[in-house]
Amino acid sequence: MQFTKKDTLLVKGAAILMMLLHHCFESASRYAGYEINFFPLTEAQTITVASFFKICVAVFVFLSGFGIAKSLEKIEPKKAGDYARQVRRRSFSLMSGFWIIFILCIISAAVIDPSMLSVYSGGTISNTAFNVLFDFLGLAELFGTPTLIGTWWYMSLALIIICIMPPLYKFYKKFGIIPVFVLTFLVTNIVKTAAKDDILNYDMIRYLFTLELGMLCADKNVLPKIKEFRFVKKSRAVDYVIKLALYSAVMVWCVYIRRYLDWRISYIRDGLIPFLVIIYCYTVIAEIPGIRQALQFLGKHSMNIFMSHTILRAYFLKDFIYGMKYSWAVFLVLLALSIALSIVIDLIKKYTGYNKLCDKIQLKLIGAKGAAK
Repeated sequence: MQFTKKDTLLVKGAAILMMLLHHCFESASRYAGYEINFFPLTEAQTITVASFFKICVAVFVFLSGFGIAKSLEKIEPKKAGDYARQVRRRSFSLMSGFWIIFILCIISAAVIDPSMLSVYSGGTISNTAFNVLFDFLGLAELFGTPTLIGTWWYMSLALIIICIMPPLYKFYKKFGIIPVFVLTFLVTNIVKTAAKDDILNYDMIRYLFTLELGMLCADKNVLPKIKEFRFVKKSRAVDYVIKLALYSAVMVWCVYIRRYLDWRISYIRDGLIPFLVIIYCYTVIAEIPGIRQALQFLGKHSMNIFMSHTILRAYFLKDFIYGMKYSWAVFLVLLALSIALSIVIDLIKKYTGYNKLCDKIQLKLIGAKGAAK
């Protein structure tokens, strides 16, 4: 048994639902000025759940560590060129998916609400141009420059992950996971201390432990082993019911832990909890027909939704979305609009020749040998 690409899509689909709910209701400021009915939960309970779903970022990081590690294990240790080729391939694949959304958002903002573009204003033309360029390259969060859409901060983290994974994986294969974790704890605590003095960006390092968990699970095939475990070997149905009850209780406990326990080493907490959430999705939710396929569908659109939904929720359609009055309706409307926008983006990429252009550039970047792999 393996944790397959379809399983990855399913977890991405679940994570994107968490992200949408988190961005809608993680604080009262998100819906200030709108009358929202939170039935069947209370407002406080909704905010608690939405705040917990911030773990969606760590879930994506875990999956990145897992997926990249699976690719790296196919490369022979002495072939440094293959490592560099993979970094180029993954970086371009990531950025090409982002660039089309960046361009469409810039054009939409210029037409619908030009004031949005004032975020790039840097006093001089050259400073403004650099701000736009850094955002276009996904480096705004890393260098502390303005970004048009808040969720684009993740691009800096994603690029860092792609670049550090090859040396991190090689170090892990040579020395084992214990030295890796020890160095991670040291580096993370140093950066966390420096971040308090506004010297370094903690968000660029806080998910390192989560990334390494994904790498470890890929190398040791941890997730399938957990899924194969049976509480009741003679009855698959009874075993599933037990897992459903037990793992669901663990999820409720995770919500409590993340909200009420202030751990000094919170990056460990935010690595372990997403790991448990992924296990829940993979062992419990994945067994439900219909929901499994729906989440896999969402997983295919996860990047488009991640990078584009904020322009709908926070700018162009905010009044319409939060005007739904019921929290569940707000969430569903945003979800439906985000899926529709993602489909439109894919159609634009297909019929403008953008996909073909990116494929040609990709081939030149990685060469025929890399393409064959």
